[in-house]
Amino acid sequence: MMREIDKNYVGSIAKGMNIFSFIANSNRASGITHIAKALNLSIGAVQRGTHTLQKMGYLRKDEGAQGYILGNKAWGLGLAIVKNIDLKQIAHPYLKELSAKINETVNLAILDGTEIVYVDRIKTEQIININLSIGSRLPVYCTSMGKSLLAFLSEVECLNVLETIEMNPITKNTITDKATLMEELYKVRKQGFSVNNKELDIGLRSVAAPVRGEAGKVIAAVNIAVPSSRITLEELKNRLSKKVKEVTRLISESMGYQEQS
Repeated sequence: MMREIDKNYVGSIAKGMNIFSFIANSNRASGITHIAKALNLSIGAVQRGTHTLQKMGYLRKDEGAQGYILGNKAWGLGLAIVKNIDLKQIAHPYLKELSAKINETVNLAILDGTEIVYVDRIKTEQIININLSIGSRLPVYCTSMGKSLLAFLSEVECLNVLETIEMNPITKNTITDKATLMEELYKVRKQGFSVNNKELDIGLRSVAAPVRGEAGKVIAAVNIAVPSSRITLEELKNRLSKKVKEVTRLISESMGYQEQS
């Protein structure tokens, strides 16, 4: 019996997705020969597939390991969303409880290339002129959650992100110099929290801290966002930083992270 031919099936796309999926599920850089053998594809097909995915930003060549790993753009795909479903489900009750205690807006975001993506948001009032919701994106360099996510990348990963950022001034307080931003990221790593001092909107201040997964890698950030007219920078650092660090500690522990003593 002849197998029915699906005229709408695009084999090249299927091969590309299989290559991407194989690399996404590998715990090390994957070379072309290894991929071809594992997927029963020709060397030429894998070369074309990896080259295309690299050009699109979904894969990146790891020169040291002589193979391919996921690129920054990969985290914007549904794969990244699926991986973060548990994160949102686990974090939501903690965010809701914190927001109720302090009566302020609390947000959860992940990193996607040069932007942060809002995964959850407990809003108490319209605090800035930007209409934010789950799925909203903001620049990584001028947001408190972005700084917490950048600060805990490896040095190579951080520099790769900064190389592609155009640091345009959004307000008079926006950091537009990469060396200055790197100095601030160093402070974030030491103190465990980051601030946005009217850099995104002149009417907003926020403080953020990183969320770690089971392996200890920073996977998200939480912030508390407050109208700048109601809080000073000193109060943000001295009082609310403790609140956001405590909630990210609880979320991290619920995600399986155990702090080393």
